[in-house]
Amino acid sequence: MIGMKRFQKADSSTAAVLQVAESTKVRIGRALIFCATWVVLCGALLILPLWHLLEDQARDALTQKFLTSNATHPKVVLVDFSDLSIQKLGGWPLERTQMADLVEELIGPLGAKVVGLDMMFPEPGNALGDARLASMAQHGPLVLSHVLDMENRSTPIRVGVPAEHVQSPQILKDIWPVLPSYGYVANHKGLSKARCVGHVGVRLDADGVMRRLAPMLQGPHGVLNTLAVAMLDCGEPRIAQQAAPVAVASSEVVSATSASWRLPFSYAMEAFDSLEAMDILQGSVDPARIQGKYVLVGSSAVGLSDYVTTPLQALTPGVLVHAEALASLLDHGAPVLTSRWPWVEILAAWLGSAGVWWLWHQRKKYAVWLGMGILVTWPLICISAFSNLIFPWLLFVPTVCLGTLLALITFEFKMLRDIKQRALNTLSQFVSTPVLKQLYEMGLANSLRPQRQTITVLVVDMRDYTRHTDELSLEDIATLTREFFALITQPVLEHEGTLDRYSGDGLIAFWGAPISRQDHAAQALSCARAMQVALNQWNQVRKGTDLPAIGMRIGLESGSALVGDFGTETRSVFTAVGTCINTAARLQELGRDLKCDLVIGPHTADLVQENLQPLASVSVKGLRNQLQVYTTLSTPFQTFSSA
Repeated sequence: MIGMKRFQKADSSTAAVLQVAESTKVRIGRALIFCATWVVLCGALLILPLWHLLEDQARDALTQKFLTSNATHPKVVLVDFSDLSIQKLGGWPLERTQMADLVEELIGPLGAKVVGLDMMFPEPGNALGDARLASMAQHGPLVLSHVLDMENRSTPIRVGVPAEHVQSPQILKDIWPVLPSYGYVANHKGLSKARCVGHVGVRLDADGVMRRLAPMLQGPHGVLNTLAVAMLDCGEPRIAQQAAPVAVASSEVVSATSASWRLPFSYAMEAFDSLEAMDILQGSVDPARIQGKYVLVGSSAVGLSDYVTTPLQALTPGVLVHAEALASLLDHGAPVLTSRWPWVEILAAWLGSAGVWWLWHQRKKYAVWLGMGILVTWPLICISAFSNLIFPWLLFVPTVCLGTLLALITFEFKMLRDIKQRALNTLSQFVSTPVLKQLYEMGLANSLRPQRQTITVLVVDMRDYTRHTDELSLEDIATLTREFFALITQPVLEHEGTLDRYSGDGLIAFWGAPISRQDHAAQALSCARAMQVALNQWNQVRKGTDLPAIGMRIGLESGSALVGDFGTETRSVFTAVGTCINTAARLQELGRDLKCDLVIGPHTADLVQENLQPLASVSVKGLRNQLQVYTTLSTPFQTFSSA
């Protein structure tokens, strides 16, 4: 068997790939990429505002599907000044006596526990109506509203007269920090003695959605709760205090400085019993619907524009936001301010990524399965947590785990690509670029698998190599050999042949494998002629420098051979095995006796489409029958001499 120079295996040798992959350098590189990806992803996801917005939107989608309840809340009732009620009652603004009648009806005959007004009265109205409202606000369970501006404007907004003797917060006083406010819209001076006042200011997220409330803000004359908390403080604070406080998860608080309460929006809009204001004033409401309940009075009238966008829907009446907050407080108690860092999610992301890392070194497909499992199971865990009003980050853990998995896959892909490139670079020394491209497209493993093919073999050797090098220095011998090899190698590559190996002072090449072709014999013969032309040109150059001419002998023969990779698990040997290879080598040697530099075997002669000159019928060692050999009709630049 004639062997080709060995090269590192890429596609067909799993052992070789693993050997490279598990080298110390590769292990360190993989670990650095893994850790860097984990740190960068965690840092970016914790800091980037856009990511927080995506988390909010993902949570909105899940809570609407799995958390929002349509069941009627048993303790919260809405009284709505709808467009119909306003029209029936004579238009907006209402007579102040009508508003006083409404509140007295709710607190008195209907037995509301607390009434909260989600509206302001910055201008005085009917004196008697204002006096009645002021009395109920000072002595009864009536909570008025202020809008506190959380934006630090160059010209602060100051409308109305803030309440002077507001009841200090009870429920949240040891839980939440107090945030500053910079302006206000309050009621007129006649209502400034109100005992219970809540703020109704909101701050929208970057996408324009209202998801959060500031539980406590510093007002001009004291700290104000948000309206829902103020209603509990004004009614019976023990109710909220008796309920075990629910620790709000890390996603409930934007940051320790902003201290915003992320409303759960546990109830659909239809879940709150809503009554028309005109029905209250007309006395047509069943007292059982209001008795002992918390009543929020607001408006859904389009003309009043008291709408915000919430996770529930694009246009949500503002009073419903406070109803959601009140329902959450009544159901679960006061939310607790917790750390803004999602430590549980970070730990889960680390454990998931560590599992991916460990499985990657056991069996890579298991690591991919784990990544897909995290992608599916973490949202299920979040859904279960949401049902208990615990809100972990939905996208953080899958993103970090899949990100580290993708980093490992990318690193492995690059490593295997480098291995394949090194193999292709080695192969490029033996086959032409077009053949190399075809091999790559076919896949190295498939194209190099041993298979029987019909090929034409060319064996070339320098004549009188010993005589030429006998008196030369080692440096001159090396120069002569390199120049001769370059001269005979270039035609092989130009004619898309496969260079099998260099043999002392010559080479062996073949056509028809690994890419099968019909004109393999013609290409081999054309290559032989190109070698002779190149040799003549080289000798002309040598003659100009007083160096002796160099001769060569070429043998060509075609036949069936087994061609492919005959190497081991760690090294490859691409070669051809068959009688035609040995025959071509014998014909090259017979050229010395036949006084001919190009000897063509009978099988090649049958395949080429041209007339050849018969040389002789010869006996070839290893073959039983004699062979008729040929040469070209005009073999140029022949030089006959004995070895």
